[in-house]
Amino acid sequence: MNFSHFFVRKNIPVILLFGVVSTLSVAACTSMAMGFEDAKTPPPLTLKGIAKQSAAIVGKTAPNADIEVGDVKFKADNDGDFVIGIDRDEKSPLVINITSGNHKLTKSIEIAPRKYDVTEVKGLPPATINPPPEAQAKIDAERLIKNAAWASMDYDQKGFAEDWQWPLKNIRITSNWGAVRSLNGTPGRPHYGIDLGAAKGTPIYAPASGKIVIAESDLYYEGGLVGIDHGQGFISYTMHMSKVDVKAGQLIKKGDKVGEVGSTGRSTGPHLHWSLRWHGKQVDPSNMVKPQLPLQ
Repeated sequence: MNFSHFFVRKNIPVILLFGVVSTLSVAACTSMAMGFEDAKTPPPLTLKGIAKQSAAIVGKTAPNADIEVGDVKFKADNDGDFVIGIDRDEKSPLVINITSGNHKLTKSIEIAPRKYDVTEVKGLPPATINPPPEAQAKIDAERLIKNAAWASMDYDQKGFAEDWQWPLKNIRITSNWGAVRSLNGTPGRPHYGIDLGAAKGTPIYAPASGKIVIAESDLYYEGGLVGIDHGQGFISYTMHMSKVDVKAGQLIKKGDKVGEVGSTGRSTGPHLHWSLRWHGKQVDPSNMVKPQLPLQ
């Protein structure tokens, strides 16, 4: 007698039932085993940049992974790319926590300290140091405009991963980034910009691609101001411009002209103030034009 034939013909429900139960049990066990192993497997991670105060790190990990650096929480983009700005006074080590499903990884990076200049600036218009009461309404309104721009978080832009260029063709640094300043004899906060000397009307170019998040020609302190979100809130901006050639919402490429050098706002003469920020952290943009080397 063909027992195989018998069981197939005579006991179909029983065999199917056991077959389903058996299949589900194996699948469940396999899934549990794989999940257990997955939890032990960290997400992929590669990093490049400069591991020192006021610099930045560009990384790649699992797509849309959750990332936490100190008090900042954000996500990698659809390709797994992300950027981290290192604050002026960042403490070492910098700890990066990455979560993607059951995959978790903690990476610590030693951050080299940086020394900053102490400088004195004289000849500023007194009203820009101690604004008169009638200017306060303008200052308050402009603060809201700037805060809205700095809150940008454009995940469609990837300029942060490009090779950056200086915003001027000829570079003459007149004040280093991060200097502690005295303004007309009044102690001030650190100067979160690098000043580049240039004549009025000198063209200013986008250091990398991105989206214009602010383009104002007559702010009280900044004068002409243009800010570019290069992706994920990595925002560079130029100040004291005599001419603004772009509009908020406009997409630009690296090397596009965005305006011209001037001496508007709180300024003593024609120059370009260049800054960079990330989630409220202050970053030196000149570090972005240096070689971005792989980090271990």
